[in-house]
Amino acid sequence: MSVSKTPTRGEIAHLVIDSTGLKVFGEGEWKVKKHGQERRRIWRKLHLAVDSNTHEIICADLSLNNVTDSEAFPGLIRQTHRKIRAAAADGAYDTRLCHDELRRKKISALIPPRKRCGLLAR
Repeated sequence: MSVSKTPTRGEIAHLVIDSTGLKVFGEGEWKVKKHGQERRRIWRKLHLAVDSNTHEIICADLSLNNVTDSEAFPGLIRQTHRKIRAAAADGAYDTRLCHDELRRKKISALIPPRKRCGLLAR
């Protein structure tokens, strides 16, 4: 099976952003549940930005597990120089840092507000 694809160019209508945890080193989950944690487990966070129309990964970043989604967001969004109309992300990205970066790049934010939040002053 051959899976080769030329990356798309031009405007991105809808960018979807999220992250996931990757276990780099440590015991398996079954062993930890059965015998308890013996050693320190090492995790990394993979931050991805995907074009929702083409499913192409536009930007990716790997960080330490203590880096929050909103802290990684500006570096992730700066990796592409393509025009982006709208970006969707979960409530973890509802921070001044993320909204300022989206505003700077003239991208519409599709981010639900966090619980117990107030309006951001411009």
